[in-house]
Amino acid sequence: MANLDTLNRAELFDEVAELARAQGISDQAEWNELVDEVLDSHFNIGELNDDQDIEGMREVLHLAWNEYQRESGPESSAAIAEDPREPHA
Repeated sequence: MANLDTLNRAELFDEVAELARAQGISDQAEWNELVDEVLDSHFNIGELNDDQDIEGMREVLHLAWNEYQRESGPESSAAIAEDPREPHA
Protein backbone atom coordinates (compact mmCIF):
# COMPACT_ATOMS: atom_id res chain seq x y z
CA MET A 1 0.00 0.00 0.00
CA ALA A 2 1.07 3.55 -0.64
CA ASN A 3 1.65 6.07 2.09
CA LEU A 4 2.21 9.82 2.24
CA ASP A 5 5.85 9.23 1.31
CA THR A 6 4.66 8.04 -2.09
CA LEU A 7 1.38 9.98 -2.16
CA ASN A 8 3.07 13.34 -2.26
CA ARG A 9 1.44 16.74 -2.44
CA ALA A 10 1.80 16.97 -6.23
CA GLU A 11 0.17 13.59 -6.79
CA LEU A 12 -2.69 14.38 -4.42
CA PHE A 13 -3.13 17.80 -6.05
CA ASP A 14 -3.25 16.18 -9.50
CA GLU A 15 -5.85 13.68 -8.29
CA VAL A 16 -8.04 16.38 -6.73
CA ALA A 17 -7.63 18.69 -9.76
CA GLU A 18 -8.64 15.93 -12.17
CA LEU A 19 -11.73 15.14 -10.10
CA ALA A 20 -12.52 18.85 -9.78
CA ARG A 21 -12.43 19.32 -13.56
CA ALA A 22 -14.62 16.24 -14.08
CA GLN A 23 -17.13 17.44 -11.48
CA GLY A 24 -17.14 21.08 -12.60
CA ILE A 25 -15.92 22.42 -9.25
CA SER A 26 -16.33 26.18 -9.42
CA ASP A 27 -15.60 27.60 -5.97
CA GLN A 28 -13.28 27.11 -3.06
CA ALA A 29 -15.89 25.57 -0.75
CA GLU A 30 -16.50 22.79 -3.28
CA TRP A 31 -12.74 22.39 -3.76
CA ASN A 32 -12.17 22.08 0.00
CA GLU A 33 -14.93 19.49 0.27
CA LEU A 34 -13.37 17.47 -2.56
CA VAL A 35 -9.92 17.67 -0.91
CA ASP A 36 -11.45 16.36 2.32
CA GLU A 37 -13.18 13.50 0.48
CA VAL A 38 -9.98 12.46 -1.33
CA LEU A 39 -7.85 12.52 1.83
CA ASP A 40 -10.52 10.69 3.84
CA SER A 41 -10.75 8.07 1.08
CA HIS A 42 -6.98 7.46 1.13
CA PHE A 43 -7.11 7.26 4.94
CA ASN A 44 -10.05 4.83 4.92
CA ILE A 45 -8.33 2.41 2.55
CA GLY A 46 -5.10 2.53 4.54
CA GLU A 47 -2.95 4.60 2.20
CA LEU A 48 -2.65 7.30 4.87
CA ASN A 49 -2.44 6.77 8.63
CA ASP A 50 -2.58 8.70 11.91
CA ASP A 51 1.22 8.96 12.07
CA GLN A 52 1.22 11.18 8.99
CA ASP A 53 0.47 14.89 8.90
CA ILE A 54 -2.91 14.52 7.23
CA GLU A 55 -4.21 17.80 8.64
CA GLY A 56 -1.14 19.61 7.32
CA MET A 57 -1.68 18.06 3.90
CA ARG A 58 -5.37 19.00 4.07
CA GLU A 59 -4.44 22.63 4.79
CA VAL A 60 -1.87 22.72 1.98
CA LEU A 61 -4.35 21.25 -0.51
CA HIS A 62 -7.12 23.63 0.61
CA LEU A 63 -4.73 26.48 -0.13
CA ALA A 64 -4.02 25.00 -3.58
CA TRP A 65 -7.40 26.31 -4.85
CA ASN A 66 -5.63 29.34 -6.38
CA GLU A 67 -3.12 27.06 -8.11
CA TYR A 68 -5.98 24.99 -9.52
CA GLN A 69 -7.72 28.12 -10.80
CA ARG A 70 -4.52 29.36 -12.48
CA GLU A 71 -3.94 26.00 -14.16
CA SER A 72 -7.54 25.59 -15.24
CA GLY A 73 -7.93 29.10 -16.62
CA PRO A 74 -11.25 30.52 -17.73
CA GLU A 75 -13.32 28.48 -20.13
CA SER A 76 -14.10 30.13 -23.42
CA SER A 77 -17.68 30.40 -24.67
CA ALA A 78 -16.73 28.01 -27.48
CA ALA A 79 -15.45 25.41 -25.02
CA ILE A 80 -18.57 25.68 -22.89
CA ALA A 81 -20.82 25.24 -25.94
CA GLU A 82 -18.69 22.46 -27.41
CA ASP A 83 -20.36 19.10 -27.94
CA PRO A 84 -18.32 16.61 -25.85
CA ARG A 85 -19.09 13.85 -28.36
CA GLU A 86 -17.58 15.87 -31.19
CA PRO A 87 -15.05 18.32 -29.71
CA HIS A 88 -13.66 20.97 -32.00
CA ALA A 89 -16.22 20.15 -34.66
